[in-house]
Amino acid sequence: MADKTQHRSHMPLRETDMRSETTVLQVKDLTVTFGRGRKAFNVIESLSFEVRAGETLGLVGESGSGKSMTAAALMGLLPWGGKISSGSVQLGNTEITRLSNAALRAARGREIGMIFQNPLSSLNPSLTVAQQIAEPYRLYCGATDQAARAHALQLLQEVGVPDAERRLDDYPHQFSGGMRQRVMIAMALTCKPRLLIADEPTTALDVINQAQILRLIQRLQKEHGMAVIFITHDLSLVAEYAQKVMVLYAGKTVEQGPAEAFFRAPRHPYSQALLHAIPRLFNTGERLGDIDGLPPRPQEFPVGCRFAERCPAVTPECLQAYPTRQGEVHHFYCIHPVRGAA
Repeated sequence: MADKTQHRSHMPLRETDMRSETTVLQVKDLTVTFGRGRKAFNVIESLSFEVRAGETLGLVGESGSGKSMTAAALMGLLPWGGKISSGSVQLGNTEITRLSNAALRAARGREIGMIFQNPLSSLNPSLTVAQQIAEPYRLYCGATDQAARAHALQLLQEVGVPDAERRLDDYPHQFSGGMRQRVMIAMALTCKPRLLIADEPTTALDVINQAQILRLIQRLQKEHGMAVIFITHDLSLVAEYAQKVMVLYAGKTVEQGPAEAFFRAPRHPYSQALLHAIPRLFNTGERLGDIDGLPPRPQEFPVGCRFAERCPAVTPECLQAYPTRQGEVHHFYCIHPVRGAA
């Protein structure tokens, strides 16, 4: 009993404390910096967004745009040399950036679940799936070994692993890619988190398993009332599963808003280019769009618009300063935005 009390003393607010709250996560001006002194550089700069209970935010952009680094910052799992240099990350009423290491580990265990993009490298090959699912339940929920094992079985059944009781003592390499991802989801849901971060959860899966996994996450979200951050480079998936969209480019937000408004009338040239690159089943005669060049490296981020070198609408003023925000609910950062819907 004493152990349970000790865990709770440094825990962020739980479900019973949050019934009246609708905003699960609120991020304001988040900046992530690597290095020190003159060699310091930002990889994420001034990100602001929020996610409500039962809502999915689609976080999109090319490789290197800062999507996974944002997730790592929210989880307190930044690589060596990285730190949150400024900004606020509030989970409910708790400021994550001010938590002690012990409280942060507890928050990751109980409050935030994460599905990584490569389950084979994320799961421990020397432990059974039962051990890996049960461990956070014992550590952060104070369960006995027997209760934790029973909970692991329940979760495997919930995520649709066939013959779950027999497979409890199997190792990760004994599962297919789709089943390993289901095990990862079960681990992420062990303590019924309020926030689930899905970082490219279907990248290595075939289209059938991809659809099954995404429908599973959607169903579990409704059942548990979780807020979800869905990280992907695939805007077609965001169109189907997210209520809000945030587009990142070179560590900064270029556009953000309700999914319906975004897909109806994207305002930033980069967003429009991403949409034009989506393959379509019909209109097969239409050529897919592409974007010449590559995003800048963090050490070489320009003073002005970071998309300027690749933008067909660039003018000299785009190079002088980063564009100011335009719009309210659906907002963007561009001097020469794409014409909006009438």
